[in-house]
Amino acid sequence: MMLSWFRTFVRVIEAGGITRAAEQLALTQPAVSKQLRALEEAFHTRLVVRRGRRVVPTATGEALYHYAKRILALLDQAFDAVSQLERPGEGEIQLGAVSTVAVSTLPQVLSAFTSRFPRMRVRVRIGEIQDNLDALIRGDVAVSVMTVPIVHPQVDSIPLFDDPVRLVIAPERAASLPRPVRLLDLAEMDFISYERPSRFRSFVDGALEQHGLIPRVMMEFNSHEVVKTMVKSGLGVAMVPDSVVREDIAQGALVSIEVADFPTIARTTSLILPKDPPVSGALMALVETFLTYYAVPAHLWPEWVREEIGVRRS
Repeated sequence: MMLSWFRTFVRVIEAGGITRAAEQLALTQPAVSKQLRALEEAFHTRLVVRRGRRVVPTATGEALYHYAKRILALLDQAFDAVSQLERPGEGEIQLGAVSTVAVSTLPQVLSAFTSRFPRMRVRVRIGEIQDNLDALIRGDVAVSVMTVPIVHPQVDSIPLFDDPVRLVIAPERAASLPRPVRLLDLAEMDFISYERPSRFRSFVDGALEQHGLIPRVMMEFNSHEVVKTMVKSGLGVAMVPDSVVREDIAQGALVSIEVADFPTIARTTSLILPKDPPVSGALMALVETFLTYYAVPAHLWPEWVREEIGVRRS
C-alpha cells in the first residue's frame, strides 16, 4: 500500500496538481487525495501545499519525494533483475549521458551492445553533468557517461578515453594562416564558443588565460554541433572536443590548427557508476561493453566490477 502511495505522491509532484495526476494514473481525484492524506498521516507531516493553480511539495514533501523516487527506482530495478534471470538477454536499462557523448560516443558503443543483446532496450537520458550525477545518485539511471571524471563519495568513476580539444577553422580561412599560428594571431581572430557558464567553457578559457590570451568571443551557443556548423560557415574559429570534429577534419570540412607554445588540452570521458548498485545482467553487460570497447585496463575498474565480471566469465 505504501508503494502505491509513493507512486501517487511522485506523480502529483511531477504533474503539479491532483487533477492531472489523477488523469495520468487513471484514478479519480478523490482517490488521489485520499492516498496523499494517508501518506501525510503515515509521516505525521504536511507534504504538499497549493500555490495558485499548482500543487507543490513542502520542505518535508521535497525530501520525501527524492526518497520515494529512489525507492520506486529500486523496485523497478528489482523487477528487471528478476525478469533478466527468467529471460536472459531481455530487459531494459537506463543510461545517462551528456549531449556531446550522446552524439559522438554512444552510437558506436550501443551498436556493439545491441548486436550482442538485440532484445535489450536502452533508454538514454540526456542532461548536463550535474543533472546526470543527480539522476545516478537517485537511481533514475543505472550508469552515466560524462565528459569528465567525477569524484563523489557515492559514485565510482572509470576513465574511458582522453578527448583532446581542437582549435578548428574552415578550410578556406585556414589557407591564409601561418603554420603553426601564434597566440598573438589568435588574439586577432573571432571565436565561436560554447556558452558561459559551463564547465567546458571554463576549462578552455582557463587554459587560454594561463597563456595570456583572452579570446575575442563573437558568438556563443549551448551546442558543440552548432558551434561546429558556424565555424564551417567561416564565421570564426572554435575550441571543440576532438570527438565532435574528428570526422569533419578527416573529410576536409574543417582544419585543425596547431598553436605554437600552447599544449594540447584534453578532457577525460568517463563511465560513472553508483558505488553499491543493484547488480543486474543488463547493467553488467552494458558496463563490460564499455570497458571492452575502450580497452580499459582492469586495474582501473572498481573492485565490485572486477568481482562481478570475474564471476560471469568463470
